[in-house]
Amino acid sequence: MRMRFSLAVLVLFLVGSSVDAQSIDQPQTYVAKRASSFRENGANRDAKTVSPGESHTVADIRGAGRIVHTWFTLSSPDPEYLNNIRLKIYWDGESAPSVDVPFGDFHALGHGRVAKVDSAFVTVLARPELNFNLPNTNVGGFNTYFAMPFSSGARIVIENESAQELRSLYYQVDYQQWRRAPSPLRFHAQFRETQPEEAQRGAGGVDQRNVDGADNHLVLDTKGSGHFIGMVLSVDALRVGWWEGDDMFWVDGEEQPSLYGTGTEDYFGGAWGFRHQYTMPYHGVSFFEKLGYRKDWQAGRYSVYRWHERDPIPFTKSLKVSIERGHNNSGRDSRYWSVAYWYQAR
Repeated sequence: MRMRFSLAVLVLFLVGSSVDAQSIDQPQTYVAKRASSFRENGANRDAKTVSPGESHTVADIRGAGRIVHTWFTLSSPDPEYLNNIRLKIYWDGESAPSVDVPFGDFHALGHGRVAKVDSAFVTVLARPELNFNLPNTNVGGFNTYFAMPFSSGARIVIENESAQELRSLYYQVDYQQWRRAPSPLRFHAQFRETQPEEAQRGAGGVDQRNVDGADNHLVLDTKGSGHFIGMVLSVDALRVGWWEGDDMFWVDGEEQPSLYGTGTEDYFGGAWGFRHQYTMPYHGVSFFEKLGYRKDWQAGRYSVYRWHERDPIPFTKSLKVSIERGHNNSGRDSRYWSVAYWYQAR
């Protein structure tokens, strides 16, 4: 009995040691590093500026490692700068970015307004009432905690697609330097948008059927192997019932989705619609704005998120993810856009 116990302890120790970066009580075998906007002469005003149409490389890391935390704060006179500033991340010398998302959407805020987010992977500190000394009070502190491994390098770029200067770009990127890549998977994030269309009369009836999901908002369609870890969905909703749309996941080319939800508010952890703004570790409503000039009580602007840290969705050949725009796409006259987050082998 004593020998069996000792073997069990040894196995647990070895398993724990193999994931030392994730086990706080184990020896850490990496070197901690940081890329930031600090001034090398030690002076204050550590911000960078980015002219309209220009880009700034936030980090250009060589060798193997893992990004574990990013922090940004930025300021621009452009009231829509969160939509017009783009975040791109490249792994291992690739020519096309694996992350290519508007800055606000990447941080779970899809309507250009800063709001508090307190979730497992994304946090945003918003305090507009205290920013009286700034010309644009729509600012905040943006953090992410996605693990982002790489084998030979990583490059993070901020692109200013605004017509106005990005006057203050502060950042810190915390990463680990490893002798070899800690994972064969690479982090991805992709932005997709579905423009409004003419609504179909009667499409939202409870007995109406959506047999193939062809008119759904497409969140992700990728080939390869990996696992899905979450999404942010933003909607400019014109009518009642938009949150009755079901989520659908087709894994490895299956004809029918093996994960089929019961409604948008259900997938994002709510119930009976979304009545107010709230943020929780794995799901929440990060932006909520009712518009009085729209008659339907459910009409308005929303951003919602769901993280699959506890329940990632694996795939070996392909993954397709979509969500109805209202039951049977009865809300197709509303604008839908999203960010999908996943890991995939190169």
